[in-house]
Formats: sequence, C-alpha cells, structure tokens
Amino acid sequence: MDYFDQYWWLIFPILGMGMGFFGMYSAHRTRAEKIKLIRFYVEQGKEPPPALLDALNENGTDDGGCGGSRSGRITSIISSFTVFAALALAFGYTGWRTGETVFIALGLGFAPAALVMLILLIYRLRSDRKN
Repeated sequence: MDYFDQYWWLIFPILGMGMGFFGMYSAHRTRAEKIKLIRFYVEQGKEPPPALLDALNENGTDDGGCGGSRSGRITSIISSFTVFAALALAFGYTGWRTGETVFIALGLGFAPAALVMLILLIYRLRSDRKN
C-alpha cells in the first residue's frame, strides 16, 4: 500500500498511454477497412468512388496526426493545450501546497508542452485566417 501512496499519480500517464494506443489502433482499423473496401471495388473491376479515395487520403501524415480537416486540427490542438495546461496547473498547485518536489517537477514538465500547444494554436489560427 505504501507504493500506491507514493506513485498514485502514475495512473494518469498510464491511462493516457492507453488512450493513445486505443486511438492509434482505431485509426489503423478504420484505414484498413477503407483499404479493404477499395480492394473490393478493384477486384470487381469497378472504379472506387472518389469520396472513398478522398477519405483515405484525408487521414494521411501531412497534418501531423491532428485530424483531417482544419477545424479538426484546431479542435485537437485546443484539447491538447487544455489537457497539458490543466495537468501543469494541478501538479504545480499540489506541489506548491504540499511542498513535494515531484509534483512541482511534473507541473514544470507539463507547462512547456502547454506553451508549445498554445504557440501552435496561435500559428494555426493565423495561417487559417490568411487562407
């Protein structure tokens, strides 16, 4: 029980990694199903619908894995910023109140990630406004 009292906070990164793995697996399954459907059309000698090909190309790596559409990318960046900022504030506040250096270190670790997401969000909003 002593280990749980000291390392309870590891639940959050482990759950985060699990959610990331599930998201990657879901994206892989979706892409595999689209490829299977295209293969079905090709085996019958038919041309796949352009919308299906566009949907397959939409999930490429050109957007940094942040979603296919502009609004999807911005929503993803906003949610990432919110999560990192909330974790930085929560761990920083907990470290400040309890004096535990591990929480202060975690808060200082999440703060740069939140700052990077904020900078990326500003950049995306400016580039979308120009287009």
